Amino acid sequence: MRDAINELGNALQSQKLKSLSWYRNPIGSVEDMNLFTRALSQSNALDELRFLWNGNENAQALLSGVDFSMYKVLNLYGNNLRMNGRTDIQDLVAANPPLVELYLHNNRLNDDDAVLIAQSLGENTHLRKLHLGHNNIQERGMRALYEAVNNTSTINALSDSNHTCLIVGLSEDFDLDAINSDRGSNGLYMNRMFKIHKLIAERYRNGGGNVPHLNTEMRGEGSVLLAPYLIESVVRRHDAFQKTFNESIECSLGLLYELVKDWKMAELFCFR
Repeated sequence: MRDAINELGNALQSQKLKSLSWYRNPIGSVEDMNLFTRALSQSNALDELRFLWNGNENAQALLSGVDFSMYKVLNLYGNNLRMNGRTDIQDLVAANPPLVELYLHNNRLNDDDAVLIAQSLGENTHLRKLHLGHNNIQERGMRALYEAVNNTSTINALSDSNHTCLIVGLSEDFDLDAINSDRGSNGLYMNRMFKIHKLIAERYRNGGGNVPHLNTEMRGEGSVLLAPYLIESVVRRHDAFQKTFNESIECSLGLLYELVKDWKMAELFCFR
């Protein structure tokens, strides 16, 4: 094993070697694992690592021993990984590195791990895909992850959610298939726009309207100045949603009527 790792270290000196897969080949000794992590850390070109089915201890040593700050893809599938309070994954995501895909499915992450990862997503704008299926994550952890990307408690909370990361692997009770699905150059702005439009449309249809929510969420004398922008955004978001998804949110006119009729219009016309 040590000879093989030494040869790998030599190969990793090449600027042409961008991707490495290490599959079902667990490293048995601490010394060899240290040699392996050192070889990875010394590569200036490697930015994709698939480390699959190598066991919890190897995966933990990898996370603590390798600087992944310049990686774009990290796949730790099937290692029975248990964090036991360690924050390596949370710290990596919160640092907002160039990492765009992180695969953690088929491990033993739990609710505490999921909550920490959810918190770290608030600091991240680069990660595009996070796969967490087939772990030990239950309702508490799934809810934390769901709200990290789709917190509909208020418009401000939704606006502050993560709008770039598509989370895969939660239960059907937390369906995120259409959340943050735009991965284009304007994905952050488009995903945010679609989510806010969907929230105000759902409030109009099922939640007793938007006016009670807006009166609570947008207080103060300056809130009257937001009225024209909110009305305009209803139209723009409706048009963008229809163009992108080839479907219409039918309540657009109803939304406009509700806002014009009941929210800030008297104050707006009296404003000097």
